[in-house]
Amino acid sequence: MAVYPASVAFLLLWLWVSLKDPDKGVTVVLATLPFGMFAALSVGGLAILMPYLLATLTFTVFFLRRASGQIRAISVQRPGFYLLLYAVYGVFSAVVLVRFFAGDFLVFPLTFDRLGTKVSIFISSTMKPLAPVNSNISQTAYLVMSVLFFITAADVFRRRGPAILEKGLVWAAGLNIVLGALDMAGTDGILALIRTADYALGNELRIFGFPRVIGGFSEAAAFGAFSAALAGYFGASYLIGRRTSHGALAVGNVLCAMMAFSSTGYGALGVVVLLILLHARHFLGHGLSRAFGHWLIIMLAGALIALSIAVIATPFLDTAGDVVNRLFLQKAASTSGLERSAWARSGLNAFVQTWGLGAGVGSLRGNGMTSVLLGSVGLPGTVLFLCFLWSALGPVGRIGDPNGTRLFYSGRVGALTYLSALMVSGTTPDPSLILVSLAAVAARARQYPGLATGVGVSGSLKARGAVNG
Repeated sequence: MAVYPASVAFLLLWLWVSLKDPDKGVTVVLATLPFGMFAALSVGGLAILMPYLLATLTFTVFFLRRASGQIRAISVQRPGFYLLLYAVYGVFSAVVLVRFFAGDFLVFPLTFDRLGTKVSIFISSTMKPLAPVNSNISQTAYLVMSVLFFITAADVFRRRGPAILEKGLVWAAGLNIVLGALDMAGTDGILALIRTADYALGNELRIFGFPRVIGGFSEAAAFGAFSAALAGYFGASYLIGRRTSHGALAVGNVLCAMMAFSSTGYGALGVVVLLILLHARHFLGHGLSRAFGHWLIIMLAGALIALSIAVIATPFLDTAGDVVNRLFLQKAASTSGLERSAWARSGLNAFVQTWGLGAGVGSLRGNGMTSVLLGSVGLPGTVLFLCFLWSALGPVGRIGDPNGTRLFYSGRVGALTYLSALMVSGTTPDPSLILVSLAAVAARARQYPGLATGVGVSGSLKARGAVNG
C-alpha cells in the first residue's frame, strides 16, 4: 500500500473538523472535490482518490452514529431510494453479469494497454474479450461511495439545514479557481503534490499558443465540466439570491471553464446560459433592485467594451473562429473524436449483446452517459438512474421559502450542467460526487425549511417533522 505525503494533511483536516462536528465532514468532502487527480493512497494497484476516501470516512461515521443512536433515523427520500436500487443493480452487474457474458464479445477496457485487438489505425485504444477485471471492483466502489455520500449529504441537509453543504461548495468553487490560476501560472512543481493519481496529464497541449488549464484534474474536459457546473450553481444563486460573493465565484469558474479550451467545457457553459435563461422568471419575476440592476448593467457594459477592444486591437475574431472550428466543427473527424465514437459504439454493442442487461460496472469504456449506462448497467440501471434524476431535479411546485427556491434552482442548474457534460464525455457509470452533491441540495430544498417525507432505512414512512441527532 502506498500513501502519499500530502494526503496526511487532508486526513488531519478532516479529523480535526469531524471531531468537533461529525456532520461537517461533508463540508470537507465538498471542499476537496476540485482535487480530481489527488490519489490519497494506492492499494493493490487500485488508487483511491482523496474526495472519495474522505467521503467514505464521512458516511462511515454517519452510519455508525445511526447505529449507536446518536441519529434517531435516516430519512431516504425518493431520489435516494432510486439511487440505492441503482447501486444494488450496479453491484449485481459487476459481480454476476460480467461473468455470465464473459468472452461473448469485445469491449474497450478502462485500462489502456497495447495487448488487445487493434481495430483501427486511427485510434490507439484496443479491444479485448469481456472478462472480470480490477475495474469492476474499483468502479463499483466509486459508484457505491457516490450513492452513500448522497444519502449522507441529503440527511445532513435535512437535520442541519443547507449551510454545511453550501459552505463546502463555496470552498470547492474558490479552491477550483486557485488551482486553475496555479496551473495557468505554470506551477507544476506545486501541483505535483496533489496530482498523484496514475493518469496521463493533459495540460501540455496548446490551442493556438494558449495552454489548456486543467487545475486539479488530469485533463481539460474534466476541469471544464466541473468549473461549468460550479459556475451554473453560483450563477443561478447570485441571480436569484443576490449574493455578491456567489456572483464572483460564478465569474471565476466561468473563466476557468473557458481557459480549459475543452469542447465539453464550452458545451457545458452553453448549457449554463440556456438553463439560466429558462429559469429567468425566478430572478426577474419580482423586478430588479436598483443596486442589482446597476451592477448588471455595469458588468454587461464592461464585457462589451472589453470585447470591442479585443476585436479592434487583436486578431480576436480570427482566433475565436479557429478555436470553434478546431474544438467543435472538426472534433468528429479528429483522432480523439474517432476514438470516442468507437467507445460509444462499443457501449451500445454491449447493450445489444447482453440482451439489455449490461456488461457490468467497470467492464468497458464507453463515451457519453447514454452508451456508458446502457452498456454497463443496461436498461434496468438506466431506468433507475433516470428515476433518480427526475425525482431530484424534475418539476416542482411552489417552494414555501425564498431560500429554498434559490437552493433548488441553483442545485438543479449545477447538476444539469454537469450531467450535460457527462452526456458528451462520461466514460463510467459513477454519477460522481459533484453531481450527487448538487442533486442532494436540490432534492432536499424541495421541502426546505421543513423536512422531507421519505423512506427510512427500516422501510417505514417518516412523517414531516424535525429529527435531531
